[in-house]
Amino acid sequence: MIDTHVHTNFSDGLESPEQVIQLAAYDGIDLVSITDHDLVLAYPAAIEAGRRRGIKVIPGVEITTRDEEECCCVHIVGLGISVGREVSDVLDKIVRARDRSNVGFLENVNAFMAKRHPSWQPVWDTKPSVFVNAMGMAKACGIRLTEKELMDVILDRDLWVPMEFELSVDEAVSYIKQWGGVPVLAHPFDFSNDAALVLKRFLAAGGEAVELCKYRYKVRSSALSSLDGDGLLAREREMNLWTVAQAQKHGLKLTMASDHHDAGRPMGMDPGEYGIDVGWLYNL
Repeated sequence: MIDTHVHTNFSDGLESPEQVIQLAAYDGIDLVSITDHDLVLAYPAAIEAGRRRGIKVIPGVEITTRDEEECCCVHIVGLGISVGREVSDVLDKIVRARDRSNVGFLENVNAFMAKRHPSWQPVWDTKPSVFVNAMGMAKACGIRLTEKELMDVILDRDLWVPMEFELSVDEAVSYIKQWGGVPVLAHPFDFSNDAALVLKRFLAAGGEAVELCKYRYKVRSSALSSLDGDGLLAREREMNLWTVAQAQKHGLKLTMASDHHDAGRPMGMDPGEYGIDVGWLYNL
């Protein structure tokens, strides 16, 4: 079992790096990467925590790229990166810009939701994420709202506040390579994107790997929001088989990820389920 896309409470996850490593050990995972959003604060402590439990921990990060036509919120994971000052200097600029943008964005979301739902009460915190906190507030206010419905609000460009600094897909891939890592296209079917267009954009930027994903947790996506149970798992497998075929066609490496944020998204996937070779990860 492996998982190369996991979050902690340094970004929008709910567990500490130590807790994540403990859960990975409990679930029988022997290779993991903590890929917080634009942060590498879990390292090097997470590597030592993994060593104590016999788990290989690969230093990683997830970069959210600048919105482009037909490629919304494309996420690029960097695996095997260095975690020194040259990396944190770039990532810190992204985080500061995002935090400033999120203040205005949250104000816009509150205004939008209050207009649509008279019982809405303002959300005041952007951590762990506007999405998580807004979903919690909807439940507290007795507002019936699906993840897909809220994600449509989050992705409403009229509510966004421009960021002073963010990376294009090309820049994210380039930086990851400069940092000694492998650029990985994360969950290509997420955010209701056309996966073929996203993959084409990633390949043009020089991307090198793509992940299979537990899409069962991505019900915010239009392709998955109407499914549940066996239908959701069947669609997940269809998406992942497409990804395997595309990786073979374009010579991309493959990895597997849960995009774990909390106990509601158990970690780990078995490479044997899709018959893929992930040996390259153990050399990072």
